[in-house]
Amino acid sequence: MSPRKENDVAELDKIISETEREKSAEIDADTGRADADVQHLAPDDPVEKPADVRQTGTDVLALAGDETSTLPRENAELPALPDGFVAGSRGILRSPDAYQVKDGDLIWLCSPIQVLGLIRDVSGCGWGRLIEVIDPDGRKHRRVFAESELAGSPGKLRRQLADLGLRIASGNDASKALAKLLNSWWPEMRYTSTKGLGWTDDKCGAFVLGDGRVLGADDVILQNDAAAAMASEVRSSGALEDWKARVGALCEGNSILIGAVSLAFAGPLLQLLEVDGGGLHLRGASSRGKSTAQKVAVSVWGRPSLLRSWRATANGLEATAASCNATMLALDELGEVAPNDLNEAVYMLANGTAKMRANSAGGAKSSPGWRTMILSSGEISVAAKLADGGKSAKAGQNVRLLDICADARRFGAFDDLHAAQSPAEFADRLTAAAAECHGTAGPAFVEELLRDREQAIVFSTRAMTAFNDGARDRLDIPADGQVERGLKRLALIAAAGELATHFGLTGWPEGAAHEAALDLLHSWIEGSDHAAQSEVRKSVERTVRFLKGHADTHFAWYKPEDKARYKPEDEASEALDIAGWRDRDTFLFRAEAWKEAHDGHDATEAARHLKDAGYLIAGDGNNIRRKAPRLIPGRPRVYTVRASILEAADTDGCAERHTDGESQADLR
Repeated sequence: MSPRKENDVAELDKIISETEREKSAEIDADTGRADADVQHLAPDDPVEKPADVRQTGTDVLALAGDETSTLPRENAELPALPDGFVAGSRGILRSPDAYQVKDGDLIWLCSPIQVLGLIRDVSGCGWGRLIEVIDPDGRKHRRVFAESELAGSPGKLRRQLADLGLRIASGNDASKALAKLLNSWWPEMRYTSTKGLGWTDDKCGAFVLGDGRVLGADDVILQNDAAAAMASEVRSSGALEDWKARVGALCEGNSILIGAVSLAFAGPLLQLLEVDGGGLHLRGASSRGKSTAQKVAVSVWGRPSLLRSWRATANGLEATAASCNATMLALDELGEVAPNDLNEAVYMLANGTAKMRANSAGGAKSSPGWRTMILSSGEISVAAKLADGGKSAKAGQNVRLLDICADARRFGAFDDLHAAQSPAEFADRLTAAAAECHGTAGPAFVEELLRDREQAIVFSTRAMTAFNDGARDRLDIPADGQVERGLKRLALIAAAGELATHFGLTGWPEGAAHEAALDLLHSWIEGSDHAAQSEVRKSVERTVRFLKGHADTHFAWYKPEDKARYKPEDEASEALDIAGWRDRDTFLFRAEAWKEAHDGHDATEAARHLKDAGYLIAGDGNNIRRKAPRLIPGRPRVYTVRASILEAADTDGCAERHTDGESQADLR
């Protein structure tokens, strides 16, 4: 196109203004409003028409007078405008047919708009375009429009863009021209969409915060309005150094505060270290500092309002937990949740899976997943709350949320008041500081992880080993599988706190998180009545007693190589009164025999206890029983117990969870 001559400028402006005045009298068929009521007219400013009609997106924003516009990537080359469109001083101009621009026939189309790039999910589906609009106040709004939206009704697309603040010329022709502009605008830039918060993939290469920020990548876009709304309290206030001085430093000398903050840092490590979520339950009387500890912990990630209430059903907590993926979930006032909901919630929150539901087609509906650390509080324990509803605490529940007495320190939940005159004054000081300084330490921790993930994994693993060794040297650790799992959970918390200190984020000296976690471990072991551990132990003992009385007479050897040990004279009696089958490594209990072994007790729960202790090999999926080997007629489902349970019968405790490859293969 030929360059514009100086004496053409005034004439071109006159044409544009007259054209828009004529359009203003028409009725917009898409909106049903009179054009005269909508100020979509182009201003009377001169329009600088460039020598080349095909301008880059950078030109669009520059000519719009927005010199501070941030490109999607630093120094990224934004795409040229499609044929038939040019950039004007206040937005986009078009030719009457939106195909080829000729001198003197330009029409104002809309205020500044930019297609920043194409977007799709990690599987290469769900394509769309990231579009940026500048509203009348000069604010930028970015939204992903699916390709199906762009290919739909021009009128609907117009209304959606108008809601973002885009000013558009009136008339159907303008709506169609706008749709043509966006559909034919093909940038080279590519973005990846994600629906989840936290780590975006198994490689942990990028991390999405609740406010939409993405750490570690500039080409990831969060597309989950519900998750973003739930996590909207992930906001920052103040500088990191302020948080360290006014919040972090005051935790020093206070085991519960350091433990709570270390737990908050542990969230991003769950996926890196391939461990499940879980956490602590701070139990104690009202107004003793439990909630203050929670507020201090949530300040690692955001506002005090991140502290939520247990007053919700298990279903309601699913969305809340998903919004806290890879960070922390703080729940106050355990007493407000119904016992039945609590029973489901503890397992669900720690396991990171929602209920399976059917979709409209009858298949399994995709459910959100999460890995998060949990910090709960209440005046009673989880076990006591379940007892209110006539339920008993299961072994797995007690180790998913370790019950910590939080009102028996020197000053309630505190040990050191840092010159405050009273525990109440100290709590108020912490609460005020957390309200003013928050949301900086957690993102900074993730950024450090992203700088060297492998080194962070090595550091954390060594710190957990050191904690495990230190606990065994200094504390009386019962030989119990459940206690071992509690030990591992606190080892993770200690490692997270030490890693954050290593990164210079806490304001504590090195070793403080390690010592605080040891203190909490001691409190948990001493304060627990070991009811859950006792359940497991008793289930093991009942199984051992039954085997000692029936192993040689009521369990048939089923493998050919064992025939020599199979007494012919016993065949008839075994056929009539057989409890099950055996080989060198396992006992296979028939359902009737298993019930007999646990007479008066829940047989299924007893099987779960043995599974937790590492003595029972579960079946496929959610089946606690396995299908019998092919050598057994009919192949019934049986309870498969390791023979090693007899070797541990004389020890006080349960075996570690383990997998015996040979016995697994024998049972196929």
